[in-house]
Amino acid sequence: MHLWGGVGLSLYILVICVSGSAIVFRRELDKTLCPTGCEPPFVTALAAFHDDLGGGLTGRWVNGLGAVAVTLLCITGAILWWPGTGHLRRGMTVRRHVPWHRFMRDLHGALGFWLVLLVLLWTLTGIYFAFPGPFNSLDQALVDAGASSVTVEDDIAWVIRLHFGRAFGHGAEVLWTILGLLPMALVVTGVVIWWHRVLSKGTLHPPTSGKLEE
Repeated sequence: MHLWGGVGLSLYILVICVSGSAIVFRRELDKTLCPTGCEPPFVTALAAFHDDLGGGLTGRWVNGLGAVAVTLLCITGAILWWPGTGHLRRGMTVRRHVPWHRFMRDLHGALGFWLVLLVLLWTLTGIYFAFPGPFNSLDQALVDAGASSVTVEDDIAWVIRLHFGRAFGHGAEVLWTILGLLPMALVVTGVVIWWHRVLSKGTLHPPTSGKLEE
């Protein structure tokens, strides 16, 4: 499920990473390319592509389903990564003096570990953008339970700003741009693992065991 799901979502993840990192600097692009206060059409189109794949409301729903799929990819990846309590350090690092395919597995697992919370932040907020109804119902339930509506709305606004990496200064924007491209390394290493385990062995049936190779 994780192996084939990752391959199937690879192009989607790549284009979302690139477009998302680019529009972190949306305001700067607007000011540089159009000092009078307008927004260049290609910047608007890039942002629309990241939000709804350029397909309006239907595209936003598809984008939301893509975010759901990537969330499941994170969960299955975390299950497969889990090395046991006695081997946590190895699961978080990359061994160098091993065969190349094991190096790729280590790199893929370590990157996944360090990026999983960040990717989940992006996917869950992406799901919210596409399907806000359940989240709004939860917000209303919190307000009905006694939470301040202003506090709940402020928390939602803060998480949304965190998704785009804006409103935290230029340093945060640069960091967010770099971090936004790192999942591409997960795609590349994942495809290499898929190629080694499936195509290079002349079979379309990956090993049934998900255990880490020792």
